[in-house]
Amino acid sequence: MGGPGCGKGTQCKNMATKYGFRHVGLGQLLRQEARRSTQRGRKIYDIMLQGLLVPTGIILDLISSTMLSHPESRGFLIDGFPRGLKQAKEFERLDARR
Repeated sequence: MGGPGCGKGTQCKNMATKYGFRHVGLGQLLRQEARRSTQRGRKIYDIMLQGLLVPTGIILDLISSTMLSHPESRGFLIDGFPRGLKQAKEFERLDARR
């Protein structure tokens, strides 16, 4: 935890390398998806263009898709998520179903 520019992403990348996990940067993931011509990508683009936060449901779907597309990974370090306890609990519920 920490403010912008304090090194959270750098430490996440370092830990992922050291322990063999996959680093998932949520901001980068959202920007990549927003550039795609999919329905989800266009929706994310519109939300971000307005300066709003992308809803948790869309984020969970995106993270889930990313995790499922890398079954070989020992684990995942998600940089930028969760932003609060409510999101953490929603992620736990999603993770428990898989």
